[in-house]
Amino acid sequence: MPGDVIDSEAIFAPLAEFRRVGLAVSGGPDSLALLLLAAEFAGRHAAHDRFVVYSVDHQLRPEAAGEVASVAAAARKLGLAAHTLRWDGPKPATGMQQAARTARYRLIADAMLADGADVLVTAHHLADQAETVLMRLAHGSGIEGLRGMDYLAEIGGLIVVRPLLGVDPADLASLVAASDLVPAQDPSNSDTDYERVRWRQMLPQLAALGLDAHRLSRFAGRMRDADQALADMAAMAATTLDPATGSSSMAHATLVKLPRAVAIRVVAKLLDQVGGWQKPHDLAPVEALADRLRLQPALKRTSLHGCLIGSDGVTITVVREAGRQAARQSRVRPDSSVTRN
Repeated sequence: MPGDVIDSEAIFAPLAEFRRVGLAVSGGPDSLALLLLAAEFAGRHAAHDRFVVYSVDHQLRPEAAGEVASVAAAARKLGLAAHTLRWDGPKPATGMQQAARTARYRLIADAMLADGADVLVTAHHLADQAETVLMRLAHGSGIEGLRGMDYLAEIGGLIVVRPLLGVDPADLASLVAASDLVPAQDPSNSDTDYERVRWRQMLPQLAALGLDAHRLSRFAGRMRDADQALADMAAMAATTLDPATGSSSMAHATLVKLPRAVAIRVVAKLLDQVGGWQKPHDLAPVEALADRLRLQPALKRTSLHGCLIGSDGVTITVVREAGRQAARQSRVRPDSSVTRN
């Protein structure tokens, strides 16, 4: 039984507030373990109708169609509703993993809306968290990035929950091995052209030096606590947002008095507010800007992340660069190109 290895109650009971729960199941061992845990929980509580399984064929491998069909069949055999989705249309020449991830969440979000599902549960686990921390560390992330993946996140308006972040993938594999399910093998999971795969292959060597996935996960938890403390302190700093113009401002003296780490967070918040909460940017330019604002009472206008920032020595002002708003409004959300079975 799944509960002999991982407690399905601990995984799904905290989601009682959600009327219907989506499960992202690719067919690999991790997501099949998630499927088994959901089925076990549903059987215990006579709640099979609370779960809907979604499996996406990204149209990148000929085997994928059969894999998602197998996922749907397995889910229905376990008493859970299931839908297969397909990412049609042209594929990018570069950035394939990110494009596939974006398409996957978009397709699932559309399907969940139709099904009345409120939250999506994924099978991200302990090693995934360790890989994420290492990648972000290598990219120069600050505390906000080094907190790794969160248990609860919002992606494109979709609520995503990752209840297996503390679970060893070996335990998930054992759970599947004890069942009659056969996991799919995606060759991209061993393709060293992908950065995440290279870090995955480094994990055993790092573990031999004492830096294993558990330690990296604990580090991420500590960074999460530190990040929350900085966010709380930054939220108390007085800033003014003009809804009419979209500009934001704060007293120069206020920024100077803040600890450097908090000042950097406040400047980042001002840029996000005015720039329209675009995707996360490199931290180093924000750090440099915060230092200039703190050390130079008067600062001629400079640009960063779609914003113009200046200070007269009394007030720091951030305004959106001309043309940014029009460009944003002209963007049309691409067609989901979804095929649903």
